[in-house]
Amino acid sequence: MKNILHVEVLLQTEKAIEIPELEKAVRLELKNIEPIVPESMHTTFVTEGLSDFVKCIQICEIENVHDIEDVEPMMIEAGVDSLDLDTYLIKIYFYKLDDSGLVDDTTTDESTCKMRRCILPNVDFSGIWESLVFQEPVKEILLHYAQTGMNFARHNVNTNIISYNRLILLHGPPGTGKTSICKALAQKLSIRLGKQYNFFEFIEINSHNLLSKYFSESGSLVMSMFQQIKSVLEYGDSLVFILIDEVESLTRARDAVLSGTEPSDSIRVVNAVLTQLDNLRKYPNVIFLTTSNVTEAIDTAFTDRADIKMLINPPQEMAIYTILKAAIEELIKVKLIINVEEHDKFDRLPDINAEQKEILNTTQKLHQISKESVGLSGRVLKKITFIAHSIFIRQPQCDGVHQFLAALHKAVKYQKAQDAGLTKIK
Repeated sequence: MKNILHVEVLLQTEKAIEIPELEKAVRLELKNIEPIVPESMHTTFVTEGLSDFVKCIQICEIENVHDIEDVEPMMIEAGVDSLDLDTYLIKIYFYKLDDSGLVDDTTTDESTCKMRRCILPNVDFSGIWESLVFQEPVKEILLHYAQTGMNFARHNVNTNIISYNRLILLHGPPGTGKTSICKALAQKLSIRLGKQYNFFEFIEINSHNLLSKYFSESGSLVMSMFQQIKSVLEYGDSLVFILIDEVESLTRARDAVLSGTEPSDSIRVVNAVLTQLDNLRKYPNVIFLTTSNVTEAIDTAFTDRADIKMLINPPQEMAIYTILKAAIEELIKVKLIINVEEHDKFDRLPDINAEQKEILNTTQKLHQISKESVGLSGRVLKKITFIAHSIFIRQPQCDGVHQFLAALHKAVKYQKAQDAGLTKIK
């Protein structure tokens, strides 16, 4: 059985075309792309007329590759620059982006927004999946879990025999990308499952508004909101993703309430959430995505309902290198870093076994900066190149990669000093 190469094709929104004919054209185009490598995007085409209907072709991941840790170094060492498409089963997914974005749902009360909604795939979520970098296979595990959950639901697997709630709980320190993963996963599934549902909807629950404005009525507000969600799920040809960020706000441990450390209204809120989650299990077209910074505050009855509980740690050395490399390459692409020579380009990953030279090349310098950046959150790392440019370059354009790397090194030290100062204040 051949390994699977996933390919996603973004269509022009204003054009209509028969997909079978378009798929033939895309497969022809794939043969003309050189090099063709995973995690790459192509926006210019040689196949006649393809650009009239296609915005971009994205070569995604390879599925079912055995011993993937060994495969990638072998490809690099052997000098293989492009995949041999004949050795893969190619799966192509066509999609269009909705440009409406997340909008407040105030259908019941104009004074408080309990949730935001949007249609998927959505332009606001475009590119998030690709921008998230982890050293562990976080994205792959979540994608396969969600696809399996929906497959079980479509086949009406008896949940009394095999328990699955289609509920994901991501936990970990702030700034590690938990909310972004949830949004990116919903977007990715709306693309991959496009043939199985007529439309996809994303609902983001504002747990703080449910509690802060009408705290004494929180339980009834939760019930009312879930009733509204239930009406959306009645359309069986849709797949609905429900994000509850900082879920501990709605599911505080009831033993803390009984001991007097939490307000008694929290019991009604927790009971309402658990009851509604159980009620919505019967709908096969819903996935719950939840995040928490403090899992010890969550009621165990909720955590027990989660099919998968995944700790999202701050990025480590190699993930940081990939994040910073992508950011610098973006600045080069938009010409905010100029006078870049061919030998200034970064390796895909640094060779940690390479002999250290007295004069480091760009890859080695960035790797050194990445090691010194361990401890910074993913959120900070995404903005550290901006800090480097604004504080240590102070010019519209940076003259060369080496100058920018020097500024980036200073920015990392600056940010760590700032974080240390905030820790002392606390």
